[in-house]
Amino acid sequence: MSDISPLRTGTSLLARYEYEDADGFFLPELPRLLPVAYHPKAAQIEFRSNSWVRRFLAGCFADEEDLLKLLRERVGLYAPLIAPTADEQRVLDLADFYHFVGLIDNLAADHTGLGASHLGARDVFDGIMADFGAGTETAMGDNSPFGRAARDLWRRISPGLTRRQIQRFRSSLSSFLQGVTNELPYQLSGSVPDYDTYLTMRLDSFGCDFMLLLTEYALAIDITGPAASPQFVDMHAHALRQLILVNDLLSLRKEQGDPMNAVRVLCCHCGLTLQQAVDTVCELVGIHERAYIAARDAVRHGPFGTRADVRTYLVGLDHLLAGSQEYEYLTPRYFGDGSVWDGSTSGWISLTAPIARFLPRTGHGNGASAVQRFQHPHRKEMKS
Repeated sequence: MSDISPLRTGTSLLARYEYEDADGFFLPELPRLLPVAYHPKAAQIEFRSNSWVRRFLAGCFADEEDLLKLLRERVGLYAPLIAPTADEQRVLDLADFYHFVGLIDNLAADHTGLGASHLGARDVFDGIMADFGAGTETAMGDNSPFGRAARDLWRRISPGLTRRQIQRFRSSLSSFLQGVTNELPYQLSGSVPDYDTYLTMRLDSFGCDFMLLLTEYALAIDITGPAASPQFVDMHAHALRQLILVNDLLSLRKEQGDPMNAVRVLCCHCGLTLQQAVDTVCELVGIHERAYIAARDAVRHGPFGTRADVRTYLVGLDHLLAGSQEYEYLTPRYFGDGSVWDGSTSGWISLTAPIARFLPRTGHGNGASAVQRFQHPHRKEMKS
C-alpha cells in the first residue's frame, strides 16, 4: 500500500507550544465521496441504546449529570449511521457495543481514574476480556462495572458469529484494549510519538479490527477468507486510515494536548504550524478515500466480486466510512456539550469557545500542496 509518511524522528516536543497556543484552525471541505444514509429506525435505536446504558452502565458514572452528558453525545446514533440497511436488532447490538467501548475510551482518558496507570488499566481490561465469552450464569465480572454489560453483549452478539468470527472478535477486542493501554504512557508524559509509532498504536486503539468484523455481523455475513487476501488488505488499509484521519481532524478541538492525533504528530515532528498540519491531514484524507474507492472497485470487479456476500460487504464498508464521518460532524462530543449541528462541514473552529461551530473565514488559502510540505524526498511504501 502506498502512503505518505513524514520523516522518521524520535519522540520530540518540538512545536508543542505553538500548537497549544493557537486559537483555532480552518477545516477545509473534505471529499465525502461515499453515500450517507440513516437507518429507518435510527431514532428508536438511539433511545433504546440510551436505556441500555442506564440499565447496565450507570455504575460507571460519578452521578446522573455525567451519565446525561454521555447520552447527549448521541453515541446511540452511530450504529444506525454505519449500518443503515441492517436488521434493527443487530444495529441495536452495535449501538450498545459502541456505547460500551466508547465509555472505556472516555474513562481511559481520565488520568485520575482508569487512565492513571497503564498497569491498572490492564488489570481492568483483563477482566473485560474474561467477561466476553463468560456464560450468562457466570459471576466472573460481578465486581467490575463493565462485567454485566460485557456478558449481556456477548450473549446477544455471539450467536450471530461463526466460529472463525468469534476468534476474530476476541482478538480484535484484545487488540483494542492493548492499544488503549499502549497509548497511556504517551498521554501521561505528554510525549508525542513519531508518525509510524502513532499509526501502529492508533490502528489498535481506534478499534479498527472489530469495526470491520461488526460490519460483517450487522449484515449477517462472514468474509473471513476473502479478508485475508492482498486485495482486501489493501482496501482495508486505506479505509482504516481514512477513518482515523477524519476522526483526528474532527476531534482535534476536544483533544487539545493529546499526543495521539495526526495533527499533533505533524506539528511536533515536521515543524508544521497547526493550520499547515490540518491542511496536510485533510489532503491525506482525500488521498486515502480515493485510494479506498479504487481498491474497493478492484475487489468488486475481481474474482471475489462475483460473491453476493462480498458485494454486500463492500456497500457496508462504504456506509462505515461515510456514517462515521457524519456522526463526527453531528456529535457534541467534539464541539462542546450543548452544540447542535447545522449541517456545516467546513469553516473556522475555535479551540477556546465552550461551544464551537463551523464559522466562515475569509482570506484562507491552502497554497501549495500541504502534503509536499512534509513529504519525505522518497514516497515510502508502508506495509499494512
